[in-house]
Amino acid sequence: MTELENKTSSPYKNNQWNTWTEKSSNTSFKSTEIAVGDGEQKLGAEYNKTPLGQNVSYDLDILGEQWEVKKLDSDNSFRLGVEVSSSYRQIIDSVTRILERIIALEQSLINSTIGNTIKDCIKKIKTQSGRTSTLLIDGLRKNEVSASNLDKANEIIETLKKLTMTEKKEINLYSSYDGTKRDYDLLTAFHKLSLEPISIEKKLAIVGNSDIYNCLLLTNAIGNDFVLFNNISLREKLNELVRGVFTDIKLVLVHKEKGYKPITDLQKIYCNRITSGNPRCKIL
Repeated sequence: MTELENKTSSPYKNNQWNTWTEKSSNTSFKSTEIAVGDGEQKLGAEYNKTPLGQNVSYDLDILGEQWEVKKLDSDNSFRLGVEVSSSYRQIIDSVTRILERIIALEQSLINSTIGNTIKDCIKKIKTQSGRTSTLLIDGLRKNEVSASNLDKANEIIETLKKLTMTEKKEINLYSSYDGTKRDYDLLTAFHKLSLEPISIEKKLAIVGNSDIYNCLLLTNAIGNDFVLFNNISLREKLNELVRGVFTDIKLVLVHKEKGYKPITDLQKIYCNRITSGNPRCKIL
C-alpha cells in the first residue's frame, strides 16, 4: 500500500462487522447516560468522539460523516422512533381504516365472484396468522404488528386494490336537483341510488350486475385511503419510509460482541414488523 492510499483509505469497512479494538476496551457497551443509546459511547471511543445527545438528529460525527447508531436486538432487528413517526402514522392509520371499513361491508355484500373475494379478505382479517395470537386489526390498533400480520395486511390491500372500480361508464338517472335526466359516472350514480328506497334487485339492474355493485361498495368505502397505495404496496411504502431516514446520515449497527457495521446499501434495509408504535427493521 502506497503512502497516499494509506492516508485516504477508510479505517473501517462498510456493510460488514468491524470488531471492537483496544481503543474502546475500557468503555462499556451499555450506555451510562439516559439520552444515549447502548453502543454509542463505545463506538465514539473508537474514534475519540462523544455522542451528540438527543438535541442532534444523529448520534456521532465520525470522519465528517453523520452516524446514526442502532443496537441490534436478539432478533437481529432495530427500531426506528421519532425519525419516522409522523409519516408512519399516516400509513398505518390508512391501513387500519381500510380494514375496519372492509369488515363493516360484510353484511352488505352480494354473492358474486368479487363479493366472495372481499369476504375471503374479511375472513383473513378475522383469523390469526403465524405464531401470534393477536388478530391483525387488533395489532394495528395497538401498534404491535407481527411480521406475519404485516404480510397479511400487504396481501389483503394488494387484493382489494384490484377490485376497486376503475371502469369509465355512465348511467342515465333523474337529477334530484331539477328532475331532468342526465348521465352520472358509476360512483356518483351509486351514491344517488343508495339514497333511493328501492330494492337491491332494482339497484343491481341499474348498475349492471352483482360484481359491479360490490366493486362500487368497496370503492365507496375505502377509495380515498387507497390513494396512498396507488402505485406502491404497503410493504414497499414502509421500506421506502425507513430507507429514507438514512439518505443523508449513515446507519451504523452495533452489537456487544460483533462490533459495529456501517450500512451503505440502503436497499437491504426493510421493515419487518411494528413494535411500540414504530417500524422495526432488519438488514437483508
